[in-house]
Amino acid sequence: MKSKNRIVLGVDTSCYTTSIAAVSLDKEILVSQKIQLKVQQGNKGLRQSDAVYQHVNNLGEIFSILRAYREEYEIKAICVSTKPRPLESSYMPVFNAGYKFAKAISDIMDIPLYESTHQEGHIEAGYIDTNMNENKFICVHISGGTTEILLAKRENAKYNLEIIGESKDISAGQLIDRVGVKLGYPFPAGKYIDENAINFKENINDIKISSSEGYINFSGVETKIYDIIKEYPKEYICKLTLECINKSLLKSLIYLCNKHYVNKVLFVGGVSSSRYISSVLKDSLNKHNISSYWTRPEYATDNAVGVALIGAQSILCGVE
Repeated sequence: MKSKNRIVLGVDTSCYTTSIAAVSLDKEILVSQKIQLKVQQGNKGLRQSDAVYQHVNNLGEIFSILRAYREEYEIKAICVSTKPRPLESSYMPVFNAGYKFAKAISDIMDIPLYESTHQEGHIEAGYIDTNMNENKFICVHISGGTTEILLAKRENAKYNLEIIGESKDISAGQLIDRVGVKLGYPFPAGKYIDENAINFKENINDIKISSSEGYINFSGVETKIYDIIKEYPKEYICKLTLECINKSLLKSLIYLCNKHYVNKVLFVGGVSSSRYISSVLKDSLNKHNISSYWTRPEYATDNAVGVALIGAQSILCGVE
């Protein structure tokens, strides 16, 4: 049977999205289905128990889409994200929903079950989507709960990741969502902030950022924005918020690229799908001879494509 007819399934149950994917051993993406978890208007997030409940309901619904593929394709394995990051201490209950589901499929179909992490899934999706071919690069993971700058080394079906910079308080995604909710937008607020920032063409006044040697603090920016939020139009506040993130990341990346002798940077995570951030920051990095790789929005936001690709790579590398 041709490798394109042999497929690997991927499952990811993150804090706000239920995702299932299928890829061929040729790394062709056949299916990518996801359902965003529901957050009540005015709330800034979900309790883990509520998220797990929604995941259980969603998994059965979207897995039925894959049934049609059993006739045409041979399912060789299933890969699931079991925790946020590849660290011993990393844990979130939401990932148990995906693991239990994947384990059941593995047992019923008698196929291998590979375990990965949410972060590695993001990186693999971005790596394949952008046609990156570097084995060593800097990865910026910016999402609702994470702002980390990683020195990444690709090793067969895994990544060796070293945190070389990060936000020391709230993440970039939390800053965006908190400002967005304050402005009256539903959670998550990223798309509203992004659209307003793009459409606001006037200049804005700078707010002092806190970024030193790759480490960033966003809580001070949050306080300053709250202090002036009623004095300016919503569009101004949205652009100001994203500009603060851009400047913080730019300063950090210039320092870290020089320190680690790396000039290739991969951006993954939901916040990196911002059109404003990607367009402005890409130009700024280019001026410093830093090449940036931006994952397409459908694969930058939470998805199961990355973990499915890791599963396929595991088979190709002969991982037991």
